[in-house]
Amino acid sequence: MRNLAVGYFQAEPFVESCGAFESRIKEVYFSWPGVASCRPVKEYDAAERERFLADLRWCRERGIALDVLFNCNCYGEDAIGVVMERRVMTVLEEMGREGLYPEIVTTTSPFVAWLLRRRNAGVEIRASVNMRMHGTLGFEQAAELFDSFYVNREKQRDCSYLAECQTWACRNGKTLGMQVNSGCLRDCPFQQFHDNLHGHSRGRQLAEGRAMGFELFFCQESYRNGRWEEFLRSTWIRPEDVCYYRRYVSVIKLATRAVRNPARIVKAYATGHFDGNLLELMDPNASAAFGEWMIDNRSFPSDWATNGIGAACAQNCKHCGRCAEILAMVMKRGG
Repeated sequence: MRNLAVGYFQAEPFVESCGAFESRIKEVYFSWPGVASCRPVKEYDAAERERFLADLRWCRERGIALDVLFNCNCYGEDAIGVVMERRVMTVLEEMGREGLYPEIVTTTSPFVAWLLRRRNAGVEIRASVNMRMHGTLGFEQAAELFDSFYVNREKQRDCSYLAECQTWACRNGKTLGMQVNSGCLRDCPFQQFHDNLHGHSRGRQLAEGRAMGFELFFCQESYRNGRWEEFLRSTWIRPEDVCYYRRYVSVIKLATRAVRNPARIVKAYATGHFDGNLLELMDPNASAAFGEWMIDNRSFPSDWATNGIGAACAQNCKHCGRCAEILAMVMKRGG
């Protein structure tokens, strides 16, 4: 089944990493060079830009859809108005000149969605996972702006929630996607603040914060302090368990744009199997924060996704002790 959406990467050779699994890859998503997205702005030199364009052409030749991102949480003073309009339309025009006009635009911005609809841009308009729409009421309210939606990560392990979302989508001519390898904490209180910084130059801010003793990445700090159970309570789906969820969505999104080993992630989710440290499939990768410990993907109980905290349990955690029991099974000393 072709249902994977892969975030474009250059940490490893993109074509070589994806080539063996092209029959599974439905889309590639990316920010256009120099355009802010929910990641730090990537500026390409001439060689990197040519490689980027060549990789996108490889996707286009193989029927892999192109999804360009305008998914910052903050565009500052330019969020609404002619500056933003020019920015969006210039990107689409540049892509068109390269023969790479996108099939999809994913955005957090209602203004960008409205603009694309008003301009009859000829693209699928998708609501970013960063909009955090919790359910069908949010979809309904934004139905005139968007053609497709990402389900809420905090609820996506709950198949009853997914079934309700799918029923609504089918009735209203929409499609759904889910992101399966987020390493963020469930209901992270820092996430909105963190995502907003991606719309700006965050390097100085991070450095000054750390110099003052403030750590933005709350997940990493939690793990360094031994709160390892929080990883189990998060929102990721193991490669082996995607089969339980794919009936509800048409796109399985992989966060691979800013990780060390994106090829490993693509292979794991394309094959539905991973023998190793589950932390290394996540974005962010928390393996360093776990020190000498790893989460052994082979050691999860067979009913993890269907009858345990891997399902809907952690949405309203009562600290009943089940996480500690699972952690004792899967946490091993790295080797």
